[in-house]
Amino acid sequence: MAQKPKGMHPEDIKSALRIRYGSLKAFAIKIGRAEGTVGNAIGRPGYSVPIEREIAKALAMAPEKIWPERYHSDGSPVSMTVDRTPTALRTAAHRQNEVAA
Repeated sequence: MAQKPKGMHPEDIKSALRIRYGSLKAFAIKIGRAEGTVGNAIGRPGYSVPIEREIAKALAMAPEKIWPERYHSDGSPVSMTVDRTPTALRTAAHRQNEVAA
């Protein structure tokens, strides 16, 4: 059985911002960002940590309380980048093909 997310639901975050600022667009303008960035930051993990912090400040909450899966308990963001370091050694045939190409 899947675990329930522990943080706020994205629609709850959006509704709280709409109650305070009228719309997500108005909030984005207030913080000096483009219109779609607030919605993207709410819905896409790792999109923009600074915007997530602005949202948390506007809601008077800590970012790790809103998005516990995106932040460590100390408040530092979880890295959303993928480590693309190869884990297996390349065979001689691959190296030979790479040089020949």
